[in-house]
Amino acid sequence: MRRITRGLLIVFVASLGYGALPIFAKLAFAAGVDVLPLLAWRFLLGSGSLWIFVVATGRPRPPRGRWNGLVLLGLLYAFNSVCYMLGLDRLPASVATLVLFSYPAMTVLLSRFRLGERLTPRRIAALALTTIGCALTVGAGLGGGDPLGVGLVMLAVVFLAAWIVRSHGVFAGLPPISATATALTSTAVAISVTGLATGGIGVPLAPAPLLLLGAIGLFSTAIPITAFLIGIQWIGPGRAATAATMEPAVTLALAAAVLGDRLSAGQWIGAALILAGVISLRLEPRSDIPDGHP
Repeated sequence: MRRITRGLLIVFVASLGYGALPIFAKLAFAAGVDVLPLLAWRFLLGSGSLWIFVVATGRPRPPRGRWNGLVLLGLLYAFNSVCYMLGLDRLPASVATLVLFSYPAMTVLLSRFRLGERLTPRRIAALALTTIGCALTVGAGLGGGDPLGVGLVMLAVVFLAAWIVRSHGVFAGLPPISATATALTSTAVAISVTGLATGGIGVPLAPAPLLLLGAIGLFSTAIPITAFLIGIQWIGPGRAATAATMEPAVTLALAAAVLGDRLSAGQWIGAALILAGVISLRLEPRSDIPDGHP
């Protein structure tokens, strides 16, 4: 039981980091940091920290013959991250997070068409719940953002689901932390090159933006990735994925406390439906629903 308790606690740490990301990003935008520089430094700091952890702990590295798949995953995650941050820049953090958290349902659809996985009654019900929940959340929340922002976050959902479906085969048999570091290095390089080609990745040299970028790279990238992977090893992917469902609750609480975001009654109903659908998928016996963020 102590191992399970430790595992749940470390997954909670991961959820805190991931849940705080939209809040840190909103504050960074307000401090004058643009989307591409924010993401470039997020993944440069995050992947660099992971490599330091890999080297310091003597963990094995992925064989060179598997690098191509990891690089392609990194590029796919770059598309996901850019779309999400561009959408987040236009929407309240709470709305963007709830829409993004529908990704397990989108993954079910992609798995059905790409891998031929069966749509069980539980999965069909979860798809219906998350779809209705997203409609309520977005429909009640467009006054705080715009349709383009919603579309960008939905596109990010598609990219994240595609990343997850593809990652199952690519990560099979690889050391998880160094494989993740390799993929995120590809993400960092792709976004940094794009940023340098479109105006640079410079940020205001003031305490607030620098501290926020450090928090995004370490507390909302490197630490939650490592914590979640360790949590999976301690309590298994099913328990870890279910425990990680608390992530949007973290974001909603922080958005209300720090940014003053408030959900309407309709949005709360939508949020409850999304979470019900996701938890239903997480609790499915022998579920192939993925664990979440890289």
